[in-house]
Amino acid sequence: MDLSITILNLLTKLCNIRKRMRWQIRCNYVSPEGNAIFNILFYDNYSNELYGDIAFQQRDEAVLYCKFANFGEPQTANLTDLLLDLINYEKSLLSTETKNYD
Repeated sequence: MDLSITILNLLTKLCNIRKRMRWQIRCNYVSPEGNAIFNILFYDNYSNELYGDIAFQQRDEAVLYCKFANFGEPQTANLTDLLLDLINYEKSLLSTETKNYD
């Protein structure tokens, strides 16, 4: 499985924002034509609770399914764009939490 360095960097950045989160990737299905469907799973480090799940096609990185905490329905069909949206979402949660402490 070859993930682009951009995807790997975005996954790392996303998990660096939410310190208690880790990611794992697995292949769910490979069609006879060789098109693989992968899932990226996000877990809480301490409770092992599933925090998010993204399914995508390896060939073109098209997102097939996304459930990530309270993020809602994704507006993009590309994995790179979705990860950027999730990073912005997580940053907005952090800024909201910081404002609540002030």
